[in-house]
Amino acid sequence: MKELMQLYFKRVYYSLMRHGFDKTGLTKSKIIFSNLFLHIHPVKVHRRSLMFKSTMGLGVMSLALFIILTITGVLIMFHYVPSISPGPDGLPDAYGRMLNLRSNLFWGSFIRNMHRWSAHAMVMIVALHMLRVFLTGSYRNGREFNWVVGVILGLLTVLLSYTGYLLPWDQLAYWGVKVGTEIAKIAPGGDIIRGILLGDNDVGQEALLRFYVLHVAVLPIIISIFISIHLFRVRKDGGLAKPADTSKENLIPISECGRVENNSYFKNCRSYQLVEFVKGTEPKVNEEVEQMVFAWPKLIVRETIVIIFITVLMVILSIVFDASLEGPADPNHPTNPAKAPWYFLGLQELVSYHGFIGGVLIPGVLVLFVVLIPYVEMFIETVFKLNRKIVSGVWFHKERLLENSIFLSIYIIMIFLIIMGTFFRGENWSFVYPWALHTGGGH
Repeated sequence: MKELMQLYFKRVYYSLMRHGFDKTGLTKSKIIFSNLFLHIHPVKVHRRSLMFKSTMGLGVMSLALFIILTITGVLIMFHYVPSISPGPDGLPDAYGRMLNLRSNLFWGSFIRNMHRWSAHAMVMIVALHMLRVFLTGSYRNGREFNWVVGVILGLLTVLLSYTGYLLPWDQLAYWGVKVGTEIAKIAPGGDIIRGILLGDNDVGQEALLRFYVLHVAVLPIIISIFISIHLFRVRKDGGLAKPADTSKENLIPISECGRVENNSYFKNCRSYQLVEFVKGTEPKVNEEVEQMVFAWPKLIVRETIVIIFITVLMVILSIVFDASLEGPADPNHPTNPAKAPWYFLGLQELVSYHGFIGGVLIPGVLVLFVVLIPYVEMFIETVFKLNRKIVSGVWFHKERLLENSIFLSIYIIMIFLIIMGTFFRGENWSFVYPWALHTGGGH
């Protein structure tokens, strides 16, 4: 009877898992192929992919933060109502619900903190991920289109955070969005864009409802689609970018990647090889076969560690720091200075110097430049017949000194402008020193 029950549970197990956990190459392949969440990975990866310096885990962190935001956002949706009508306590319903979430619901404050800090963290991590990809030249050698997809994801991330900014309906949220939508009016067709976002002449009930729908449905769906395309292209474009020759790099030893033990399965079965004819340059043709190792378990374990790390970090931040909630939104009493969310403060700082140039021309040219930069490089190399080595997957390579300097300068200038808007602007947007800044803003 015992043997029959063991056989039964074994059959149940294999109906669920479809593989064991021995050390054979066949099993390691099955673990990747048969798992919904792992099959996006190739069965084997280059040893360089296991090194932290290759990506610093920024892409995995971005995905983990999006998952955290989805989970915490759904939990908040069970309680939130996008309405500015007075509730039982006389406060706008949206604000009263957030206040009640913080004060009366078990773990409500923690969940809101997780959502708030993860949203800010995702904007920063995505920006750093883009910087890493550029500084390593990982958007070249057939990966140009995926760079465009990544930039679109970056813009969508900012929009996702911005649409959620209004939902608490407090003074900070109201006037932050008010400033942002006023900046939008400067652009050609800005009145139309502003009208679509607000659904009215000013920030009110229609705006709150539209921002809510965009935040919880439209943008998450679009971002999920683009994330799928992005991950798909990473896989199909040859995996993580790496130098053409890694023999001079101090890679992780093969012994640390786990050895593959063959069993009788390979001895008793006829094997077939797939022969493929390819035309042109194909990433898989020139790959260093001897440097390839199974993705399971080493790569998966490393990704799991990164996910646990960013989750624990968000938990600690959510316990230590409480997401602010100011008084209910009051259109008749503006904050001074009224500031946009921190990631738009650089734009607000530029607008303070000149509306059209700072609010439309400069950011428009920068966004277009960032989106098209791989194709601009390709155009220059083709038209001017530059016999230049295309370096990919190498940090700060001397061949990319000009491109990296320009891109890094853009980041430094934007950080400087954000710092200026955050710490050095006081009432009426006048210049003040941080220690003299007493009034609250939208940061």
